[in-house]
Amino acid sequence: MSILSRRGVLVGTAAGLAAPLIRPAAAQARELQLAGASYDLREPILREFMRVSNSRVRPWMNPSTQARMDRVRAAAVDVITTDAPFSQYGIGEGLTQPIDLSRLPNWSHQHMLFQEGRATPTAPMGFGANPGTTMWLDAAKSKVAISPAFFQMDSIGYNSRHIQAENNELSWGELFNPRWRGKVALYAIDWLGMLDAAIGMKALGLLNPADPTNLTNSEVDTVTDFLKEKKKEGHFRAFWRSYGELVNLMASEEVWIADAWWPVVLEVASKGIPMRYAVAKEGYRAWCNGYAISAECKNLDLAYEYLNFWLEGFAGAEQGKIGYYSTADTYKKYMAQDLQDSLYGGVGRDGGSFEERAARIYVWNTRPTNLPYYTEKWNEFLAS
Repeated sequence: MSILSRRGVLVGTAAGLAAPLIRPAAAQARELQLAGASYDLREPILREFMRVSNSRVRPWMNPSTQARMDRVRAAAVDVITTDAPFSQYGIGEGLTQPIDLSRLPNWSHQHMLFQEGRATPTAPMGFGANPGTTMWLDAAKSKVAISPAFFQMDSIGYNSRHIQAENNELSWGELFNPRWRGKVALYAIDWLGMLDAAIGMKALGLLNPADPTNLTNSEVDTVTDFLKEKKKEGHFRAFWRSYGELVNLMASEEVWIADAWWPVVLEVASKGIPMRYAVAKEGYRAWCNGYAISAECKNLDLAYEYLNFWLEGFAGAEQGKIGYYSTADTYKKYMAQDLQDSLYGGVGRDGGSFEERAARIYVWNTRPTNLPYYTEKWNEFLAS
């Protein structure tokens, strides 16, 4: 099974699974309770951490960041896989504690995107929960809510047999081009599907929000009405929820265009389908995952060892094998040169180099302040 198809299996793992206690041969009594996802609580990463820390881990997996964060309310958790917006939620709810940067010696290796909020001095900051601006908990920048670990910039996957793109560039508005009616898939998670729709509508001049990542209730209504009308027209072939589902839809050519993850596009292309990953005309939708320490952490020293392990390089290199970028530049000593050339240098892949992509971030995945309203209207749209 290929690396990418293994990722498909991982992402499809059922929610809320508590994996068996993993014990290295020489493990001592030190134990770490992890609440994470199938795409980061991966066997090679956990086994290497246990080896270097002489500890053992108990991973609990759930694809929902909200569920992982809220698990602290009901169960023993030391470290949580989270993102920038939910890390703020964790601090606000008293579920997590400030992370002391003086205890993270590799922090200086974090990319400028996370230290300063943008990849270059002239790059846009990007709308929404930019971790480089939202993770700080004090003016001195000595404490953070999340220790960033891996990230990616999402765009549009399209079938070049049916859809042509000059210089491989497409607007987010292309998701709603009536020429592709019946061949479009949209991500089915409420706030993410709504975000992709909002930036597509903005590109088409149908919506002009002050911040597309945090729509007002009235703007949510406008997006919902638009999506309902498109659905009534038969515009959407599917609303996808998992990696494997979108791979199957695009490989069968039931779907020609979607808001996609680029490893999906690579796997479909490996099957002989002319799938490409567009350079997003308006810019990319970025996300970043990292680690928060539970307010109820029972082994704080070991929790910091885990955060440091993710910044040391091995884990970042392993995540590169499934298509994610490391937030720190320490991955190089562990990553094969051909993968560095492809993933970071852009050799043989759509979208250019890592630096080119990082400098074109348009929005960040963001937990809207009125999320319950998003959910209500999104469910109304799906049921229409």
